[in-house]
Amino acid sequence: EGCLPPPSPPPPSPPPLTCNDLAGRTEIPHKSCRKADPGDCSSIFTWKDAASGVARLCHGPEPGSSKCSGQLVSGCTPPSVPPFAPPPTPPPPSAPPPLTCSDLAGRIEVDKCNKADSDACYNYYEVKNAAKHKYKLCYAEEGESKCAKTKSVTCLPTSAPTTAPTAAPTSALASPPPPSPPPSPPPCGLRIEFDRDGSEADRANDVNNLGGFPGPSPSVATSCDGALGAGVEPPTGGCPCGCGCVCSGLGPAPPGTPQQLRFAKVASLYDGSHQTEPVQVLDLILTNETEYTPWSSMRNGREGKRLGEVSVAANTDTRFKFRFADSNDTDGTPVAVAYGFDFCLFDIDTGVGGSLVESVEACGSLNYFHHGGGKNGIPEGRGYLCDNIKVDGYLEITTPSAGCTLVTGLREGTGADNPATWDDVVVDPDGDLTCEAYDMCPSSGVSGFARGPGNRVVDVQTCATDGIEGAGLFPSSTDISPWLRGKPMRYTMPKFVCFTYAAGTSSFELTYRVGPGERAPYYGRNFFFSGASVSAQDDPPQC
Repeated sequence: EGCLPPPSPPPPSPPPLTCNDLAGRTEIPHKSCRKADPGDCSSIFTWKDAASGVARLCHGPEPGSSKCSGQLVSGCTPPSVPPFAPPPTPPPPSAPPPLTCSDLAGRIEVDKCNKADSDACYNYYEVKNAAKHKYKLCYAEEGESKCAKTKSVTCLPTSAPTTAPTAAPTSALASPPPPSPPPSPPPCGLRIEFDRDGSEADRANDVNNLGGFPGPSPSVATSCDGALGAGVEPPTGGCPCGCGCVCSGLGPAPPGTPQQLRFAKVASLYDGSHQTEPVQVLDLILTNETEYTPWSSMRNGREGKRLGEVSVAANTDTRFKFRFADSNDTDGTPVAVAYGFDFCLFDIDTGVGGSLVESVEACGSLNYFHHGGGKNGIPEGRGYLCDNIKVDGYLEITTPSAGCTLVTGLREGTGADNPATWDDVVVDPDGDLTCEAYDMCPSSGVSGFARGPGNRVVDVQTCATDGIEGAGLFPSSTDISPWLRGKPMRYTMPKFVCFTYAAGTSSFELTYRVGPGERAPYYGRNFFFSGASVSAQDDPPQC
């Protein structure tokens, strides 16, 4: 009496699919099952790599999803029915970069180089920023099935290409060129990116003096000298250089330098009235609202110029305020953002043996999300997130008080696992880094290796006994940080969370905590953050 009925059992997982399930299916031209007809998932497939016998079998939709899912199987032979189209002959590699503005003449504009005709990559280009005459030239890489692209090149207006090559007609019956696609609607909203065009010049205007601890700058070389001996007390206020070391090259900040970490020109505000140019460029300013002790102030700033980073000493917690200010306002007066936006924290994990546990608490956000779900599931328009990447066992998410969300890391990590870009934590549904790839077993049958100090962090998965969930490896794509290529995607992807803030927000607060370690305060952890504007999309936000 008074007892609750037993909970409903979870929905059954789809049975493992094999090459035998390929028979009778129809091939679709898309690389992703998510674009297939959701009413006919189980009769559809697509080749991931026909030459190697790797196929993607569609199934679903899964409970709570309106789209088909996919599972990669290997060792298959083409079905008896003709495929949708024979695999294209690999294109001959064109001249590799560096390419210049002179190579722009006669090329055809495409939305993305990786969607261009791979047989003629050198015929295409992308527009990065037409107003600034910035372009990306497509080219072929040997062994790759899609076109690659160069870094942005700035060309004078007289060198700007036409949207289609001009050629004399060969006959009166020649077909006219296809019409240009309609322009995209003007963007609106907030975009936060630490590697925007000109970021090197922007970084020179950063203020790196959080809590009065000077950090590195482009003009100051830093190093860490002379580790303190065992039992030697750290200097008053902690160890700003980390590991109990003595800094060289980090003298006191100039008199009058505000105690803040100010990232210059990392946020762009669009209001829908301009095609490419923001109506306002903002700085992001961090201040500590409670006592702050860094592990290494040399780590504060822009990690690889792609993410923001703050160092926190072991066994301490600090409440930080983040606020936006106009880039031309040296006083840093808060600016209210007229649109809602997402702010994300990465690499939330622990040190060796479960020490140095990282956590972050956010109060006042509207929502939170991550791979696999969130407060209200995966929000619409976040196609870079995956239903099948679960954070269970990686993140613990609780509500310590009304309106507050606490995210605590559960899985061990090392510095060699740290992401440095959005591409290290999200997928590209139309590229090689897909949701299905996360659960694809490597050809060796083993995923992961022992790593960290003394190889004490052991995260090795044998597919035959441990299953394939989370066994997938990062591809060797140039978009992925070099130290992560070929490593398990689970080392980064289930370890981040994003918070959504309401329109009209000018500032918000986050509390970072680092648990005790073996030699606190000689050690600590680094927190990484950015806005949810994915670099792989390369487009300003849309309202």
